[in-house]
Amino acid sequence: MRYLWVWLGAVALAQVDPRADQLVRRSRKKLKSLEFMTVQFTYSVENRADTTQKRITRTGTLWYRPRQNKFRVDLGDIAILSDGKTVWQFLKKEREVNISTYDPKEGFSLDRVFRVYDQDMKVRFDKTEAFGGRSVHKVSLFPISDTTEYFRVEVWIDAQTELPQRMRLSNRDGTVVEYQLKGYDTRPLADSLFVFDVKKHPGVQVIDLR
Repeated sequence: MRYLWVWLGAVALAQVDPRADQLVRRSRKKLKSLEFMTVQFTYSVENRADTTQKRITRTGTLWYRPRQNKFRVDLGDIAILSDGKTVWQFLKKEREVNISTYDPKEGFSLDRVFRVYDQDMKVRFDKTEAFGGRSVHKVSLFPISDTTEYFRVEVWIDAQTELPQRMRLSNRDGTVVEYQLKGYDTRPLADSLFVFDVKKHPGVQVIDLR
């Protein structure tokens, strides 16, 4: 069935969709213009190929400096930080921090979603609708290569701010990952926010995997 959707998407995108192309270009440009970003999000993942697995939903906050690949995400019991070179994963209940080298392919998933959104893909305008009390334009993006983990990216772009309010990745293995974003804050963020300071967490167990 997934191959049918890929084929249908390819047929629909045989010609360039000017409206969708302009919407995505403006949205990407707006995101790139942001030096700092703080956003609240709701994250969900489900495996549509295996209905025995339950849908997982979590909420969190992301602090992001996209130009420098710096991010910090707080999921309540877990905090993930990166200064663009090193990644710290802090397990709060276990009082344990795992340290590894930053790899763009293995970064925090929302960080990857933003980078996927910036890739060269075929685009299609779907519709304009209301989401979260705001008018949004829904577009679908399809990777040019068939070797990517995902075969479709759906993005709901705020009609006024031109920023993504919702993003959904459909992967070839049947998993669907979705983020709902709200409350974009572009005030400056200190570099210290993206570094885990062991001295501020006495007694924490450090596991260096580098």
